[in-house]
Amino acid sequence: MNNGLTQKATQITEYTIKLENDSLNNKIQDTLVITEKKYNENDQIISRHQRNLFADETMDIEFIYNNEKKIKREIVKLSNDSSNFIVDYFYKDTLLLETKSESKNDIFQFKQIGGYKYNSDNKLKESSLKQIYIDVETNDTITNTLEISKYNDKEFVTESKLSDFRKPERNRNTEYKYDCGILMEIKEFNSKDSLISTTEYKYEFDKFENWTQRESIENDKLNYIRTREIEYK
Repeated sequence: MNNGLTQKATQITEYTIKLENDSLNNKIQDTLVITEKKYNENDQIISRHQRNLFADETMDIEFIYNNEKKIKREIVKLSNDSSNFIVDYFYKDTLLLETKSESKNDIFQFKQIGGYKYNSDNKLKESSLKQIYIDVETNDTITNTLEISKYNDKEFVTESKLSDFRKPERNRNTEYKYDCGILMEIKEFNSKDSLISTTEYKYEFDKFENWTQRESIENDKLNYIRTREIEYK
């Protein structure tokens, strides 16, 4: 389904919790992010409200659809920025071909371009995302990256390559593994193709077989727990 669940839902609330040890080696749980997603009658997301508690910031995204019930625009509002960030979607027939966005404030100019490629069965096989940040005062490029992702026949991303054109030492390759469509493992490699992290995921599910808790275990250490409250129709 469009909502990524096995059942229709009106809202999903996610809590991202970080686990750390204090000086006495006691476990501390700190909620970092709370995200609320709302869905329409077609099980398509219509809004996303994210509260970053660690930074006391919020981000709101409104999703607007065209007559073919395809996303045509995202309107992003940040609590620390008076201007809106717009992402426009472009299609050929029913296939998404490109996304474009551009914004500018007193500090930086931002450009983002997404591209999408499909196989002969119109299944997504590759996507790309190029991002550029430019310092407004100096006109220097702060960030210039390109991420290319590849997908399997079920349109799950299987590998991605991040290229940082300003700082190649930050280049990353990532591999994803699934079990029955559920993400189970992510391996990340550095610019020299050396393995730098392995993240495994463990889940708890509700009666509809949708996960309600996901543990992120990085290099054998439990770092994050994400929980979901799902309001079904």
